[in-house]
Amino acid sequence: MESSPSTPTRTCLVCGGQTTSAHYGIDACRACTVFYRKARKKKMYVCRSSAKRCGVNQDGAFACKRCRFDRFERILRRSAIEQKELEALQKSHRISSHPSSSTATARPLLDKCANAYRMLCLMRRNSELVARPNPPHPSKINSGEYEIIASTYGIMNGSSHSLLTGILDMSEILFPEFSTFSKDEQWALAVNYFNRIFLFDACYRADKIYPDDMNKALGAYTAYMSVDSVEHFFDDCPNQSTNLDDAKKVLEKFMFAVPLTRIAVRRANLDDEEFLAVLVLTFWFADCLQMSDEIVRVGERYRQEVLRELQIHYKEDLKLDDFAARIGELFMLVFNFDRTSEIDEQFEIYRLLGVFADDTFVYRLTNRPE
Repeated sequence: MESSPSTPTRTCLVCGGQTTSAHYGIDACRACTVFYRKARKKKMYVCRSSAKRCGVNQDGAFACKRCRFDRFERILRRSAIEQKELEALQKSHRISSHPSSSTATARPLLDKCANAYRMLCLMRRNSELVARPNPPHPSKINSGEYEIIASTYGIMNGSSHSLLTGILDMSEILFPEFSTFSKDEQWALAVNYFNRIFLFDACYRADKIYPDDMNKALGAYTAYMSVDSVEHFFDDCPNQSTNLDDAKKVLEKFMFAVPLTRIAVRRANLDDEEFLAVLVLTFWFADCLQMSDEIVRVGERYRQEVLRELQIHYKEDLKLDDFAARIGELFMLVFNFDRTSEIDEQFEIYRLLGVFADDTFVYRLTNRPE
């Protein structure tokens, strides 16, 4: 049995540096905490770029003090909300679909999305790690001390199953109306969301984990993909008739396009609220599907609500008056990651090459549910 791990090293949520302690109830390094304590007592700093979107580096000489302070404030606010919701969950022993006092803020949908997405991430992480031949110690899983390994055919298929299950659960939590839709409608929305959000989330998280390696994307929550990993990706493919050489060429071509996709995400430079807004907007961009009028109305209502909350964020948090162009950038990002037709085409090629069988889970995502 593994021995209990030593004090874990965490990533500072403010500057990205390494820390072994928490301050104010969040993972924040001592340097950022000292800065925040002093900054609260001083006259408010002015943003260097006036846009209040500066990157925050661990080296204070290169950091915008106003943006560093604002980021600390936002993380504290989000942490307080999450703690209240956690206490509510522990008290009731179930997830309630009704609004509570913890979400009685100016941005209830974004706050709810933050918690739903966090639960989705935890579910994906845990299910993938315990499925490994030698799972990490539970304490190491909890503290984030595990290796991000190269993805394979088997990992991709299993993680996709886990992600789809999580999307269905998250949808019921985040959108109460979802449970009133038919099973076919729920599945169509979930699969459409999977096809749109998978690559976006893979590149967004890769930018946090591999900021200096633009060739990598997250092929699963705990596994990466790159051109270098293509050679062994199909090692655990169970289909003996697979044309491996051609299959590797198809995957390699796809991976060569990853840097451009990573660049698109990095240029967008989303803050936490914008990332959550993109998650909601992407879910309800199902215009390509033949949906009932009721689903269309529900989707439009949620799109309007998330835009309203986003405007509050721009006005109150960032003190911006003109943000129309920024909202336009978010919509373009959503459109840019609509890769449904590309995924369907690539998966069909894999089936023809023998990589996917008719009952392979990820291939069935292009078809109707059983």
